[in-house]
Formats: sequence, C-alpha cells, structure tokens
Amino acid sequence: MKFKIIWNKKDQPTLEDAQEFVGGWVECVRLNNGDTLLIDEEGKLKGKEVNKPATMHFVASYGMTDVIAGDAMLIAKGANTKWK
Repeated sequence: MKFKIIWNKKDQPTLEDAQEFVGGWVECVRLNNGDTLLIDEEGKLKGKEVNKPATMHFVASYGMTDVIAGDAMLIAKGANTKWK
C-alpha cells in the first residue's frame, strides 16, 4: 500500500500522474486542516486494502466514519494550488 505526502507546490502531480499513483479515477477528499487526500474513487468497490496512514488522516478530520482503500496521496495545505 502506497502513501505519499506532497509538501512542496512544485511536486504536485498532474491528473494523469495522480491517476497512475492511485490506480484509478482520482477523488479529492478535503480535510478539515486544509490538506487534500487524492484517492481512488472506486478503491473500496475494487476490493483494495485499507490504507492505514490515509485513513488516519481522514479519521482525524471526520472521525471513524469511513476508511480509505487503496493507494493515496496527501497534498499539504501549503502545497496545494490545483487540487480544489
């Protein structure tokens, strides 16, 4: 299971790069602290494993209401210029 954090604006992925990384259609999940998770929109439907680091970030914002399945990328608030 892959989990990557983007800290710098110059390291933001293109849509194509993000799709390749997560292995499917990209869904942006906005976290309460301003960070953004990029995940596979159909990760759970595809039966992908729970991504524990990504789920921990999600739970910190929204409580244990869901899990993130599959590879995920977190773009830190200060590095996000195009994933709105």
